[in-house]
Amino acid sequence: MASLTLSPAEQDYITRGIEKGFRGDGRGGLDRREVTLRTNMISQANGSARCRTGYLGIGTDVLVGIKAEVCSWKPGEPEDRGTIVCNVECSPSAAQEFEGRGAEELNVELTQLLDRILNGPQSGIDLTKLCIIPKQDYWVLHVDALVLDVKGSIVDTLMWATRAALLSSKRPKVVVESMKDEDGNVHSEFDVVDDAEDQVALEGAENLPLTVTFNQIGKRYVVDASEQEEAVTQARLTVAVSPQTEICAVQKGGLMRGFPPSLLSEILQTARRIAREEFARFNDIFTAASTADAADEPSTGSTFLGAF
Repeated sequence: MASLTLSPAEQDYITRGIEKGFRGDGRGGLDRREVTLRTNMISQANGSARCRTGYLGIGTDVLVGIKAEVCSWKPGEPEDRGTIVCNVECSPSAAQEFEGRGAEELNVELTQLLDRILNGPQSGIDLTKLCIIPKQDYWVLHVDALVLDVKGSIVDTLMWATRAALLSSKRPKVVVESMKDEDGNVHSEFDVVDDAEDQVALEGAENLPLTVTFNQIGKRYVVDASEQEEAVTQARLTVAVSPQTEICAVQKGGLMRGFPPSLLSEILQTARRIAREEFARFNDIFTAASTADAADEPSTGSTFLGAF
């Protein structure tokens, strides 16, 4: 995933340091970097969030927007549920290797992972609540993510931004009415309430998982790998964990080899422990971002993005 090229001496320095318990930025092997989160960044969206892992200029930056759309049911589709459509794109300016069509494989990998987490039963989202009229109309939530900068830990940052965007999203309220035609047959129709004050939050969004990505370097593994650490990574494993610390999904990264079987059990247990701390951290940061007064927000675009 990393485009950084290191000399053999630099690779050896990072690998030996991690094996002895030292990382270049002073963190422990299971420590994450600083996380910056902002919600409701896109006024035209039903929900949005921007998350950065790391510091300004040397962090991974992801922007996620949620758009709700009413679609008509078609034969072969689920009869009583809505759906979530995911799309992840890496900006060509995020990394040199993304220029042209260089990010296509990564876009597909991230989109598939996000889709599997959000549309599966492990997501916690009640998709039946997105159904308006069975076998007639339903809501589609479009989750569009744009990776603005990449400096390691792209999957975990993407999940932070996606979870915050879905928690902050609201869709218009729908009123369903039953009507009889001339033949006495009952038909259902609906009206969308066009009132910004009368909107509905996404049920089950609080049950969405977060991910913990492990990178094996030498004989040890670390979480939230930096760009330099990803350049010497031998294996990568992403574990999605629910707020109840249940394992929701596991995915090996790219074309890398897998972790040794002897480490898998330890990694899964470690993921559950780290996730417990991550959810507490996420809740604190998300609450602070959601309750920020409008008067406290910077008044210009350049100063508003200064945190990023």
